[in-house]
Amino acid sequence: MSDIGVDWEARVDWNRIRAKRIQSAVKSMKEEGIGALIVQRIENLRFLTCMRPFTSLIYYPRYAAVLFDTGHVCLLTEGGDYELAKRCMPWIDDLRIWPYDRDEAIENVSKLFTDRKFSTGRLGYDDVTSPAVLFGLSKKFPGVELVDANKTLGRARLIKDPEEIKVIKGAAQIAEIGMLAARESIKEGVKESVIASEMARAMLAAGADALVTHPQVSTDALRRMATDKRLRYGEVVLIDINVGYNGYVGDFARTFAVGQPSAAQRRIFQVQRECLETAVSLVEPGVDPQVIQDAVRDIVVKADLEKYWHGYITGHGVGVGIGPIEQPLIGSTMGPERQLREGMIIAFEPGIFDPAIGPIRNEEMVLVTAEGREILTRFGFCEKLSAS
Repeated sequence: MSDIGVDWEARVDWNRIRAKRIQSAVKSMKEEGIGALIVQRIENLRFLTCMRPFTSLIYYPRYAAVLFDTGHVCLLTEGGDYELAKRCMPWIDDLRIWPYDRDEAIENVSKLFTDRKFSTGRLGYDDVTSPAVLFGLSKKFPGVELVDANKTLGRARLIKDPEEIKVIKGAAQIAEIGMLAARESIKEGVKESVIASEMARAMLAAGADALVTHPQVSTDALRRMATDKRLRYGEVVLIDINVGYNGYVGDFARTFAVGQPSAAQRRIFQVQRECLETAVSLVEPGVDPQVIQDAVRDIVVKADLEKYWHGYITGHGVGVGIGPIEQPLIGSTMGPERQLREGMIIAFEPGIFDPAIGPIRNEEMVLVTAEGREILTRFGFCEKLSAS
């Protein structure tokens, strides 16, 4: 997609997206009797508030959002972002500071609870909410029961609104731009890190607002992150992209040959393509994810490649984040959602990782539609590896 805001064409209705996300979260909370929800995981923060935090290993826990079952949302932001949020986020009526000091943070959240008359009931939290803050709140509000809300948030994020799907399609296009830059950089003697940098540069220039994971550029079946390793003739290189665009993720992968591939590399590539295409072909509302997992396993077993198959993950949800919170999960460990539904978006990524061959994975983003499926990623496969 082009830039998502222009004066001459209606593109993405962000007010609708914000309202739908809060409605979905409140509905999920009420189903479990949760009166308030506190989150610090970045994708949950963005889901509830649209806050784009200043992310780093240091600043990661410096933001929080609290949602009450009335629909009231409070954003607690790092002090350096407070004035910007106040100026640029008019949809946030309740904006407060998340202080550096832990005790002050507990006091600020406690005052919020007091202001909203929340002193008893169930308080949900996500998996990165500060344990010290939760412990402090439980001491101040003994009538509050702390409950893990990861499944609650997963259900809230499960079905994508048509406006969200527009943005996710944009994220997929940003990822494709990164893949093109990576493919054009693949040559003998080039470092994996150089390919990763070109890929990142292209996506950031195209409008990406986050590199969700370190660029995965690898010729090693057992390693995922790019290093200073140089590509050599006869290797395969896996390019796996997770990029953020307006709070949503674009996630897909391709494997390319460096020089001419061997017959063994072509064979495993073709088995992996069969796994991927079979998984995608089975997508439609009502299908049990286990059916997809079993079909992929049958292909891998028949090819005698089960030893090198990472069967723990065949597919995962994609939205403001990726699995495990983003449902559904398709793999050796299934998530709570046991039926595909219209509006789910899944990244299918069965992989075969033989150290003697190299990493073989191709991945597609797929939308579950009323009629079946729509593949959201559009990028060609390696012709040399696809040849018979």
